[in-house]
Amino acid sequence: MRRTRLLLTAALAAALGLPAAAAPASAADADPAAPRTTAPRTGPTPGFAGEDRYSDCATDPYTGTGAGWVGLSDVTARVTTASSAATRLNTTFQLWDTAYGGPRTDYPTSWAPPGEARADIPRDRLKDGGQYAWRARTTDGKLTGPYTAWCYFRVDHTPPTAEVTTDATPKRVGEDAVFTLHGSDAYTGSGIACARWRTTPTPSVGWRCSDRATDAHVVRLTDGTLDIRLKPPTWGSQAVYLETMDNAGNVSQSAPLYYYAQPATAPASFGDIDADGKPDVLVPDTDGNLRKPGSDARDTASAHRSAAPDGSDSWAGIQYTHRGTLGSQPVDDLLAHAPGGPGLYRFRNDGAGRFTEQGPIGLSKPDTCRNTAGEALDCAQHGFGDDWSQVTQVAAYGSTRGDTAVGGILPNTSVLSVENGRLWLTQRQGSRLAGESTLLSPNDDRWAGYELLTPGPAQGTAFPTLWARSTADGTIRAFSVTGTADAPDFSAFADPAAGPVLTTVSAAAHPRIGSDGDLTGDGLPDLWSADAPGTFTVFPGTGTTGSHPRVTGFAPAA
Repeated sequence: MRRTRLLLTAALAAALGLPAAAAPASAADADPAAPRTTAPRTGPTPGFAGEDRYSDCATDPYTGTGAGWVGLSDVTARVTTASSAATRLNTTFQLWDTAYGGPRTDYPTSWAPPGEARADIPRDRLKDGGQYAWRARTTDGKLTGPYTAWCYFRVDHTPPTAEVTTDATPKRVGEDAVFTLHGSDAYTGSGIACARWRTTPTPSVGWRCSDRATDAHVVRLTDGTLDIRLKPPTWGSQAVYLETMDNAGNVSQSAPLYYYAQPATAPASFGDIDADGKPDVLVPDTDGNLRKPGSDARDTASAHRSAAPDGSDSWAGIQYTHRGTLGSQPVDDLLAHAPGGPGLYRFRNDGAGRFTEQGPIGLSKPDTCRNTAGEALDCAQHGFGDDWSQVTQVAAYGSTRGDTAVGGILPNTSVLSVENGRLWLTQRQGSRLAGESTLLSPNDDRWAGYELLTPGPAQGTAFPTLWARSTADGTIRAFSVTGTADAPDFSAFADPAAGPVLTTVSAAAHPRIGSDGDLTGDGLPDLWSADAPGTFTVFPGTGTTGSHPRVTGFAPAA
């Protein structure tokens, strides 16, 4: 019965112009002393880019999705040869155009020792949309071994197309805009596999469809289209670029869509990193990148781990802070300091909440010290060093004149820092820190055991508030600026144990806490904790709302 099926299969193959199914030669069919030809493999490896599925030698092209594809390149057929006799060998590769009545062409190699044998098939010998198969056998001049199995592949020499469109809806900074990605492939082509979009003109290089597991910009195009949403990072001329890839790995030309983004309608707000008018939180993810909690891990990180200061390779152990800007922007910059490191760095916001797309700017340590009365102090005698290595806390505080944006631009931010137990305030000068710092506490080390939190105005005035947590008992106290915008009074900052207690949050249970303003939308600044990557908790502020909210405590975790 089996012999009958084989005869019928051979007859059908002959009628269709197909080769008979290749079966491995049995010991009785081949002389055991004949050269052996094994491990047939095609390069580039035929496959399906959309499924990241490839096969060196597909022997059955008539089931499933068929033989794999190769793109616009020459094809190389390779085998491994061996012989029981130490002699030189000659291998013949046979290429077959599997179209009805298609020719077979032999590619003999030169005589060579056993090992790898190859035949290079120029791409101009292969028809676009065609299907081919190759096999090989080896001789030592006396004995000839059997052919390998046929290795099938299909050819796609036509790159796909790409196009980006959008509707006439005005695009604005900080607001989602919809763009439609389009891709198509020739009728005889391998079909669209995936696409990659970007907002910068730098071409995508070396990307694959499988990158969509880690890169949200690599996407599938269902029926050739996909809608994406993005926020224009800055006002003015912008662009979305698209490249598509077919299953053969051919990549389209980069297709741009240029558009104009109007300025943001949301008011500039301290704590905001992406121009939507709302405060944002940044926490380290499992890989050490800084991201907004709950954001897609495939999206571009707000701060890449590789950019963490002083070679840290992770933001998990970095002192980082954002509240305001040193560069007259409507969104926050990021300031960062590696514990024990000599530098404090400014990472400029690109307008969309990405801080490490360009290099950081080192911020010089002020060389002049003063007290709150403006009198000069000896920096060294007051524990103020030449660099930032002794700083244990650093926090972007906001404007000492009041946290109100002017003309859509945030006012100058200032920086609070704890160094050798003293609390210091440094203002902005131009796009850098000023050349002097003000000592807000006495010349002692009582601030050494406290963490600095900067929620913005939270004590009934326009001045930003300071919250401080004791690492010993977890109490969180509030400290307020009094006086006027021209003559702010920081006397309440002298003693970290004197401020009113708002709540207690154990440092052991919640090692990383912070505040970036009102996260719940009720008009009151909130407290947050990120105890481990992926674990984020908000403690809503309680108190009185209004133009100048006053926080008196916190509700249970939301």
